[in-house]
Amino acid sequence: MMGFRIGCCSFPNGGITLALSLLILPALLFTFWGAFTCAYADFDAEKANNDMPADMTAIGLFWRQVPIFSTELKQAAGFQYNVLGACRPYNLFGENVIYYDRPFVAARGFGVLAVVSGCVMTVAIWVFAICIPMKQNAWRIIGLVLAGVGLCQFLTLLILASKVCSAGCANLKAGGILSVVAGVLWVVIGMLCFLVGEPKVVEEENHDTQVASIGSPDNTDEKAQSQLESEQTTTQQHVEEDGTIVIEKTTTRADGGVTVTKEVIPPGLGTSVELSA
Repeated sequence: MMGFRIGCCSFPNGGITLALSLLILPALLFTFWGAFTCAYADFDAEKANNDMPADMTAIGLFWRQVPIFSTELKQAAGFQYNVLGACRPYNLFGENVIYYDRPFVAARGFGVLAVVSGCVMTVAIWVFAICIPMKQNAWRIIGLVLAGVGLCQFLTLLILASKVCSAGCANLKAGGILSVVAGVLWVVIGMLCFLVGEPKVVEEENHDTQVASIGSPDNTDEKAQSQLESEQTTTQQHVEEDGTIVIEKTTTRADGGVTVTKEVIPPGLGTSVELSA
């Protein structure tokens, strides 16, 4: 019997799906990091050509980084760089810290879309890759969706074109770098989906035991044949003085019973009498 290999950790679509299930986890983690960190890109308020807050040292999609130490304390301690910082939301308690222009709003939207769709596709990959067989065309559709997740991740870079960043953004920090890495991983995973072949077909042994009913024709024939083989029959024939022919058949059955059949054939007329003993 032929069928698909189904079961937990059976990887019915081949070993390449194992690589998919492993690569997609760091891609999702980096996506979360890039979306919700406050250190997406460096910010230098002195170089900015707008009215951004002077205490902002880095920016993110939803958070901004501010130094833990004040400027005076930093200078007194001899700090030259803002090594440590705290994350704070934009426009907290109604403050008008920044202006949400279109590139900034778009970067936020693509970041959220990448997180949500990434979570859905991660669960789908784990279920389909590990347990459930899927056709090759279905994997190609999944590959296109994963490439779309990667595109959304790359579009979070629109924050660099927003007024929030302006000329004050020097370079990408950990959040921005991991966002780019996540986008690359999503695209690579999508390309690997195009390499997944058809699900493996295995031959399954049929362990069902078929039991013939007592009244079935096959069973009846076998029983009759067995009875015939276990019976023994002997035949004796003699002629009486008046010309009558007597044929005597003795049958010994398997249960010990004996059947004696006598056939008497007088001249011109024949009769058969069966006697059991």
